[in-house]
Amino acid sequence: MSEALLTLLYLAVAVEFITETLRESFPPLQRLPACWISAVLGIFICYLTDRGLLAPASGGFIRCAYIDYLLTGLLISRGAGVMHDLISAFSGLGRRLLKGI
Repeated sequence: MSEALLTLLYLAVAVEFITETLRESFPPLQRLPACWISAVLGIFICYLTDRGLLAPASGGFIRCAYIDYLLTGLLISRGAGVMHDLISAFSGLGRRLLKGI
């Protein structure tokens, strides 16, 4: 189970990085909400890497791989939002600390 959570974390970081890079590189994507872009990327990465984490964890309850990719991709995209918030908080903290020096 810890391996699945670690994989989720890695994929969430990758989705967050790719989402921010795409939004900075392509101005038309800045009009779209970041959560939509990260959701599409999360599902696409799950499909490409054949990483569905829910079927093994549920004991085979989810039999359709595409449903597993969809749900796992959405979980990853939500994790990307959390990672974005953490990165923003730490970068803001760094700026505040540097101003205090």
